[in-house]
Amino acid sequence: MDKSSVTEELEALFDLLEKGAITKEEYEAQKALLLSNQEQQPINTNTSFPESVESQDESIPVFIEQPAQIQNQQSHSNSVKIILIIMIGIIILVAMFFIFFSNRANTPPVNDQSTLSASMASSVITVNAQQPSDTTSEADTDETGLNLNKKTPEELNKLLIKFQQERTNAVANLRSVWAGLDPDFKATVQQEQKDWDSTALAANCSLSGYSTPLAQQVAKQYCETMMLNSRAQSLLDEQASSLADIKQEKTAQMDKMATDALKRVNITWSTIPEDIQQNLNQTFEQWSDEVNQYCLSRPTAQNLTETQINYDNCVIKKSESKIKELNGYKI
Repeated sequence: MDKSSVTEELEALFDLLEKGAITKEEYEAQKALLLSNQEQQPINTNTSFPESVESQDESIPVFIEQPAQIQNQQSHSNSVKIILIIMIGIIILVAMFFIFFSNRANTPPVNDQSTLSASMASSVITVNAQQPSDTTSEADTDETGLNLNKKTPEELNKLLIKFQQERTNAVANLRSVWAGLDPDFKATVQQEQKDWDSTALAANCSLSGYSTPLAQQVAKQYCETMMLNSRAQSLLDEQASSLADIKQEKTAQMDKMATDALKRVNITWSTIPEDIQQNLNQTFEQWSDEVNQYCLSRPTAQNLTETQINYDNCVIKKSESKIKELNGYKI
């Protein structure tokens, strides 16, 4: 082997060493072998090759082909590694894709506390823990809206004292409103109010879902306070909307009753003997005019409707009294 060939082989070995295809120990061993073969080879000035190539050292051609084989094997190994890495990456991406959309499908859209984050390097999926499906929110069971289940015992005691006082005030307010209602309107709702007094609070303030008896008691006091105040206001509102119709209906009834009363006086007057009628020094017509003047002179009420009702009441009372007087003459 000539020097130029040895130099080329050494350069090839060095390139393989720099590329990492062979180790430094392999490089040194192959280098020593190449130089050793070069020193042992006799100088041949003949430009032609020996007749028998087979007589030469067989290690030389093997050594010449070995770097190329190592390089090919290393290149093949690197290609396999790259392919494996790409396949693993694809598998990880596909798995993350299905996990991501599976969690999105199972998570309610209104749950802002559940979040999803993915790390491509570590292939880790993190999902915030959701509340158990069988756990009921405390706010859902608190019908008062006061979040009583979240209050401390000290806070509940303060609320209990507050609502007990407010309930006492609400009872007094309802009684005051009832006493001030118009008698005619009160007559129309009297039975309704009795029913409300006996059933409304128990039916509407038997609340549940509270973690302690103290919270339950606060809720009951609060509910009854609201119910009492609401009832007082509803009575006032109902009276304001219906009182005019009630008065109008009553006025019509009273007018009819007054007219009927006068008719009964006239009938009774006509049934007594004539001599007694003459001794009365008054006819029915004169008496009715007198009653009319008297009843019209009575003090007026707050409005025309009340004044008319009072007038009719006056006529009815006068008529009933006169009927009793006339019936006494019949005896």
